[in-house]
This record gives sequence, structure tokens and C-alpha cells, in this order.
Amino acid sequence: MADLPARWAALGLLRPRSQPLPEGARARLAHLAELRDIGGPSEAARAGAEFAGERWFRADLLGVRPWLTPDVGAREVVPAVLRAEWTGFLALLGEHGPWVYAPDIRALQELSGAYAALVTAARSAPEPAVLLAAERSLTLGAHRTLLVRLEATPYRQPTRAGADAAALHDLETMFWTLAGTQAAQAHARWQARR
Repeated sequence: MADLPARWAALGLLRPRSQPLPEGARARLAHLAELRDIGGPSEAARAGAEFAGERWFRADLLGVRPWLTPDVGAREVVPAVLRAEWTGFLALLGEHGPWVYAPDIRALQELSGAYAALVTAARSAPEPAVLLAAERSLTLGAHRTLLVRLEATPYRQPTRAGADAAALHDLETMFWTLAGTQAAQAHARWQARR
């Protein structure tokens, strides 16, 4: 157990569970924390300017969109997504969750459900399982840090029947696969219409 802090630090989390969860916040870990309707270039530019300083903003949006150039800046990422996929909803799923861009409300609900499944499973899992799953996920992409982000807070309430590392890794992989599939489909539809 002594190596757990060092392993978290290697994933970029120097102080696990150091960010407090205010009263009621545990129940809102998977709820929408931010939502913007991106209906055109001006909304995209405003959202890019507003959220450019958010730590995972750029990485989350670019991580599932290989057709966008990797040097797109944080302020320009939403306008770039708009140009590639057209209108949609920019959202932050939970205060410690991922940034997503979904083409419609149904797609946003699917993403929210997939993220909520990960949060629910991780909440009851023991720390070693969460850590191992986080290590496995991070090898698949720099933006795959959902478990690391959650571990910054004291969100876990382990149980004997908690999820194992494989199940947690699968849930995070399913979330990012869904986000990538939705983005690719929106991109393909928009390209076909142009």
C-alpha cells in the first residue's frame, strides 16, 4: 500500500483525495456541471474563451477527434469542432469529469449515462483496483484520466463487492469509445452535407 501515493503521482495526481467534496457534491459527481448550446461561430468562440483555462478541456475534446490537428489551442478547440461537426452541446459531465461535445440531447444523455456508470462502479471499488484501472486507461491516451480526476476527491466508499480493475478499465474505455463514435458520426454527417 505504501507505493500507492507514488503510483498516483506518476499519473499526475500528487495528492489523492485532497479536494473536498462539499455537502451533496458526492451525489452530483456525474451530473452536468456546465452546458452550452453551440449554435454557431459566436457561441463556439465564447465557449472557447470561457473554458480555455480548464485543465482537461482541450485534451478531452481533441482526444476523440483525430481529424483535428493536435496543435489546436484551447481557445480554438470549440470553433474547430464546430467547423468539423457543426452544431451541438458542449458539456462538462460532473465537476471532475470529462468535457464532451455532443450533436444532440440524446447523444449527451448517452455520454452522461456512460460516465455515471463509471463513477458508480468506481465509488464502491477499493483504491488498488481504481489505481490499476487508471494506469491501464492512461496507456491508451493522455486524455483518459477520468479515474485520476475522481481520485482527487474523497468520492470512494469501498464495499466488499466493489468493481475490479478490469471492469473499471472497460467502463472508461466504453465511455471514450462512445465519445469518439459520436464525434466521428457527427463529423461524417457534416462532411457529407457540405
